[in-house]
Amino acid sequence: AQQAGFDLKGARNSLEAAVKLAPENALAWARLAELWSSFGELDQALEAAQKAVALDPNLSRTQTVLGFAYLTQIETKESKKAFEKAIELDQADSLPRLGLGLAKIREGDLKDGGREIEIAASLDPNNSLIRSYLGKVYFEEKRTNLDGREYAVAKELDPQDPTPWFYDAIRKQTVNRPIEALQDLQKAIELNENRAVYRSKLLLDSDLAARSSSLARIYNNLGFQQLGLVEGWKSVNTNPGNYSAHRFLADSYSVLPRHEIARVSELLQSQLLQPINITPLQPQLAEGNLFLISGQGPSISSFNTYNPLFNRNQATLLATGFAGTNDTWGGEGIVSGIYKKLSLSAGYTHFETDGFRTNNDQDDDIKNVFAQVELTHKTSIQAEYRYRDTQTGDLPIRFDPDNFFPTDRYSTETESIRLGLHQAFTPRSHLLVSFIIQNKDYDFLYPDPSFLLDWSTDEDGYMGEIQHLFKTDRFHITSGAGYLEVDEDNTDIYFSPPPEITSTDINSFNFYLYSYINFPKDVIFTIGASADFFEKDNKESDNVDMDEDQFNPKFGITWNPFQNTTLRAAAFRVLKRRLISKQTLEPTQVAGFNQFFDDGEGSDSWRYGIAIDQKFSASLYGGVEFSKRDIEVPYKFYPFLASPSVQETDWEEQLSRAYLYWTPRSWLALSAEYQYEDLDRDTEFVGPELFTEIETHRFPLGIGFFHPCGISTQVKATYIDQEGKFGDPFSGFMSGDDQFWVVDAAISYRLPKRWGFITLEAKNLFDEEFNFQDTDPANPWTVPEQVILGKCTLAF
Repeated sequence: AQQAGFDLKGARNSLEAAVKLAPENALAWARLAELWSSFGELDQALEAAQKAVALDPNLSRTQTVLGFAYLTQIETKESKKAFEKAIELDQADSLPRLGLGLAKIREGDLKDGGREIEIAASLDPNNSLIRSYLGKVYFEEKRTNLDGREYAVAKELDPQDPTPWFYDAIRKQTVNRPIEALQDLQKAIELNENRAVYRSKLLLDSDLAARSSSLARIYNNLGFQQLGLVEGWKSVNTNPGNYSAHRFLADSYSVLPRHEIARVSELLQSQLLQPINITPLQPQLAEGNLFLISGQGPSISSFNTYNPLFNRNQATLLATGFAGTNDTWGGEGIVSGIYKKLSLSAGYTHFETDGFRTNNDQDDDIKNVFAQVELTHKTSIQAEYRYRDTQTGDLPIRFDPDNFFPTDRYSTETESIRLGLHQAFTPRSHLLVSFIIQNKDYDFLYPDPSFLLDWSTDEDGYMGEIQHLFKTDRFHITSGAGYLEVDEDNTDIYFSPPPEITSTDINSFNFYLYSYINFPKDVIFTIGASADFFEKDNKESDNVDMDEDQFNPKFGITWNPFQNTTLRAAAFRVLKRRLISKQTLEPTQVAGFNQFFDDGEGSDSWRYGIAIDQKFSASLYGGVEFSKRDIEVPYKFYPFLASPSVQETDWEEQLSRAYLYWTPRSWLALSAEYQYEDLDRDTEFVGPELFTEIETHRFPLGIGFFHPCGISTQVKATYIDQEGKFGDPFSGFMSGDDQFWVVDAAISYRLPKRWGFITLEAKNLFDEEFNFQDTDPANPWTVPEQVILGKCTLAF
């Protein structure tokens, strides 16, 4: 009765009292094992289940509970023995059949496991949960329509169970019905107070991959990225240890400018928190500064469309090939698999293009190998190797199309190894450890008939971080520390040999503590602080040394005054320190406001923000966000005939966004957004983007059509109004402005039975010519020339 009233703690206390009063009662011990499992206390659950079987091995119920206790720890051999014994004792019981089916599926035998779950459904046809699992079986077997039938039956049998709504949303997404999928997912959230959508009712369901980025897939598919970010922030702030929410944010950040540190850091946190799963890790995903036009490149932001609903021993292959204008071509291949408590992923990406103008070419190769082992259900270790080789010309898009360097050449070769540990002391206490070692060779060459500039850097460094996550019903605490050490050897040739050789040592230490307080019920306060100790020592000249020690307060609030209204506000300080691979375990956002932008090293920034997000109805969403950043930026000052020194300058940024998303029909998605940037920089140092003032208004208007036959079309027309002062300190800065429309379009066909996609997309469809300064040169938003790209992705 207490469990039915959602008083799990009271139910567990009652059962603990029961086994004290009747220590020989096997059924009481079996029920206690189930309750311990509900709390994630798997060792106590197994111990209680073993006690129950020892007291009465001839009860089907005790054997069934023992089987599930073994299964949660992926001890499939022992679990099958217990389930088979339970079936011998009571052949009419459906639960051991369900458990035996799940155990066989986990071992990779989908056919026999599925037949056991069919038997379970025939023995108890009115059990909603078993029907949901049978739907998952049919989904995995690609038996179209049968899976939907089982989810529909499950919904009728138990209208309050979120499980069939959640899995039916995944099914509908994969058959090109994303708006209906969104509605089902919202229903699942509604039934579980906005949190249970990330949890399975049956904790033995160790396949958590199905929920890793379901919302992200749907929102990104619809073009509702801002709405996806809102859900991701809410999820992370509610439970910072939720790996799927971190992966969700990593995927969603890919469409936002200057969020590369946040994107790859969220991916790192997700990897360390994740259980064994078969989600493929795209080689490009953990790399920053891809210089890819949004929508180009080997793959969409997430391959999770092809995730199985059951973790089981198997191997998969995902392959993408693409080709387009400007001699753009490339591809990506990823092999991933699971065997017992080991998961592996290996991939290779190639991207090549001549670019839209002279010396705008790019040649990029990325490789990675990732392995994860669950030593126990509490301890997981992982290792990752990454390699990247990039050769480019002058890539940034500047306001004046003729303002580019026709002979500049850049090359970067990076090799890194990452080791990770996840230790769960209890379900409430988790420890994460990350260690990364990297070697990076960078070279800039300016060949000119009259003189030569050749700057090269050989960088060796390592970074270690440790983080502890502690959670209770009302608050969570995220604390951690990190240390970085980098040795740089710089070889510079100015005009002619001999080279000038300098060495720089960089040391950084940081620690932080963030508390997330959920009190009262509809409010989450983020209160915390971090401290950074950053030192950059140039061995040849003390004038360019940097020594920054800084305390950074953090404050944020997320409030739901009404069920469908979210208010957010934040104020915090950040020191931009050196990072290896741009990744860190420190939380990347406060109340949904990003902390880590791609600022210069040693930059000291304050950010203030406020936002409101509103769900007007089941099909209409809107929101507004305002923020301001005040930044002190250090830079090297080179006076005439004197040694360089480190100076500081002030920058200011105002960032605003507004959005309105509407799904008036089950096949139609409409979006309207407003994005505003106002960036002011002192003329003493303007950064590599070469502007002092820039004000940009963007008005993207999007429409998407989705048909169950698999065809989707999306069109986005964006009006841009930009003005500013552009140029360089030598020739001066000139005012300029431009207003124009740019149209992007795509049509795709989703192959039957989740075999893949075929896509044809166009950036700047009508080949509009314009003047535009991209404020995120490492990840350009658009190009002043038509780009057509065809792409095919296959899943095996």
